[in-house]
Amino acid sequence: MNAYEICATVMLLALVGPGVLAWRGGLDGAVVAFEAVSATAVLVFVLLTQGFNRSGETEFAIILAMLALGGGLVFVRYLRSGAP
Repeated sequence: MNAYEICATVMLLALVGPGVLAWRGGLDGAVVAFEAVSATAVLVFVLLTQGFNRSGETEFAIILAMLALGGGLVFVRYLRSGAP
């Protein structure tokens, strides 16, 4: 295990806090947690691609970063419409 993989593992553990906030918080907390989880997920994927020396798969993290903002907007619109 190299330093990139260790950092990715630690960052995965950091997802527990926003996950609890998304589960138990209100709309505002859930949106903030979603954005925090998506940003952390991008960083985890970048660290894993560097750790496994597969730089060609960094495209997945870049695409995830671009789609995270749109996903957050759809998430807010869905929750504001009163859906369960």
